[in-house]
Amino acid sequence: MACEPCGMILVDKPTGPTSRGVVEMVGRILAPAPARRRRGEPRFRLGHAGTLDPLATGLLVILVGRGTRLQPFLQGLDKRYLATVRLGAGTDSHDRDGTVTERVPVPPTADGLAGALAALTGTIMQVPPVISAIKRDGRSLHHRVRRGEVVAPPDARPVRILDLVSVAIRWGEESAAEDPDFLAPDGRLYEVDLDIACGSGTYVRSLARDLAAALGTVGHVATLRRTVVGPFDVKDAVTLDELADGPEPTAQLRSLNDALPQLPEVPVTTEAAMGLRQGTQPDRSWFLDEVPELFRLVGPGGELVAVGRREADTDLPRTAAVFPTDAARIAEDDPCA
Repeated sequence: MACEPCGMILVDKPTGPTSRGVVEMVGRILAPAPARRRRGEPRFRLGHAGTLDPLATGLLVILVGRGTRLQPFLQGLDKRYLATVRLGAGTDSHDRDGTVTERVPVPPTADGLAGALAALTGTIMQVPPVISAIKRDGRSLHHRVRRGEVVAPPDARPVRILDLVSVAIRWGEESAAEDPDFLAPDGRLYEVDLDIACGSGTYVRSLARDLAAALGTVGHVATLRRTVVGPFDVKDAVTLDELADGPEPTAQLRSLNDALPQLPEVPVTTEAAMGLRQGTQPDRSWFLDEVPELFRLVGPGGELVAVGRREADTDLPRTAAVFPTDAARIAEDDPCA
């Protein structure tokens, strides 16, 4: 029987498809579609560790096979984006994919920009967009909006803006090539390119809305690119074309252990690894100092045996996810080994 693909792939998402759509494309590249699947060919799960809007490009962390079990440990990572905020035109989604709802004049100079960026740095209260995947009564808000429902904005929530820097400004430029509806009322282009480092849960679209409001106008995200997710960088990602055209797409899979470089590694013996896979809990003596909140338990061959966590009540180590061996995984370079 063929071994199921397993691990993590870093993909440079193109603009247009949803994150789920990109995941499905990766699945079709890694293995035949179910209708064409032959006996013995792998069936496997797929997921991702953080959504990107259809407009956005950049780093999408895709989890494959047993790698989907790592998703809880890849949530909450800090991220970095490059965004272009266009001022003078607001949309219902706060990005270029939305419908223009208002156009407001832009100040004649960018003198207030530095102060506005400083005020939006740190831990701030942010109201997420109504057109978002946030659920209310079990249904996503964007589904409700598109059904014509009147949807109240979500409650404000704290988010962390670690760094917010303007890297380029275009203020009052002529732009005959642009759709005039997405320009300021005077028909000119007012844009700010931002480099944003932020905590998980931050909406760049809301940040664009709030920056524009601080400058006395409205605005939206014209372009958005995610460059970093936790320890992963888009420069190490592959495009869908590169993945499809490569000689062996599964060669792009990173191992389960390599998918969690941000967690401390605790080496275990072959005997201990066998015990963990049979339900034994980690021994406190394996830790020289205090038990980390999360950690990797790694076997002699560098294989991920389990992910562990510190129990809140007792401070003792416990397994949070265990990864059994598979007799079919005998290749030395198998990403699931």
